[in-house]
Amino acid sequence: MIVRSSISNSNERLPTGNWGLSWFIVCILFSALILFFEVRIRQNGWQPSYSDSVELWSYHRKRASELGDKALILMGSSRIQLGLDLDEIKNTTDLVPLQLAIDGTSPIPVLENLANDPDINGTIILSVAENDIQTSYAEDQSIQWINYYRDNYANRNNIEAYRIIDDYIKFLLSGLMVTRLENAMPYTIISRLAFERTQYGNYILTHHNRSRDADYSKVKMPDFYATRVARHLGMQSLSQNQDFGELLRRYEDVINNIKPLDNQDFIYGVESLLELINKIETRGGEVIIVRLPSSKLLWEADKRRYPRESFWNLIANRHMDSIHFEDYPGLQDFELPDGSHIDVRDKTRFTKELIAIINSL
Repeated sequence: MIVRSSISNSNERLPTGNWGLSWFIVCILFSALILFFEVRIRQNGWQPSYSDSVELWSYHRKRASELGDKALILMGSSRIQLGLDLDEIKNTTDLVPLQLAIDGTSPIPVLENLANDPDINGTIILSVAENDIQTSYAEDQSIQWINYYRDNYANRNNIEAYRIIDDYIKFLLSGLMVTRLENAMPYTIISRLAFERTQYGNYILTHHNRSRDADYSKVKMPDFYATRVARHLGMQSLSQNQDFGELLRRYEDVINNIKPLDNQDFIYGVESLLELINKIETRGGEVIIVRLPSSKLLWEADKRRYPRESFWNLIANRHMDSIHFEDYPGLQDFELPDGSHIDVRDKTRFTKELIAIINSL
């Protein structure tokens, strides 16, 4: 009697109505809402771009191990990620180019990860600047990405199928949908991207192969360049009403007073760098070190901070496959809008110049 009563009461509480039709209507409305924001945001100048995430990096890092001596691995920071055209590289080599640069980091922790992987025996183009060579990288973001790769991708027999599928869906959505732009929050999408018309939109696009295009016609100049110089010099943020000529004079005064930095940490860092390179080359790999271009006030500051005889030459004198942009006129014939990065319009031509130099070594 008690059981029957319980079942009877339970059935009385079951929802009624056509729930399948209701959910179908909800899905249609939700899809229409997404479509509305997709159209609005694109009308305001924004374009879909892959999120340069740790998952996407780990996917390509795994491919580097799988390809072995067929891999051409690009390493560094934003300069090489923005500056090299992977499609152009494919046209000039039988190797498979892989972009493992991480924006805003030193490449040395990633190089160490590769040096400790016996499957890495291909060619590496290592983009370094003087400030990348240190003695400690504990706070570098690349450490977190390497740890994620080690925990989730490195052991190919321990990769759950759901993680591969989940990551692939993330890649697909972020590359096709502008509402997924660099993991923008819903509030940002609704309040800014969809309803604030902009002259510029996103000036950087990230591709699935992790190469990035920088269209500097979409940034406000000379303010963008002035802000870049201020950050490079460690100066405070700029006032919008400041005269650009006055700012340049201030920057030049600061740069003229820059003294060469002590190179003791750099010397120790070079020793560690060469040990890692030797580890890779001993098992048949090749490492080419490149100092990619800087220009304008940023390069003036770096020349004073890091004089070549006390910094770069310590690398070049001991590693023959080293390229400094100052030594090659073909690498200097480019306008760097922000003093540090190649514009998308020059990307293919710059890639051709650099690869030709590498092939001549």
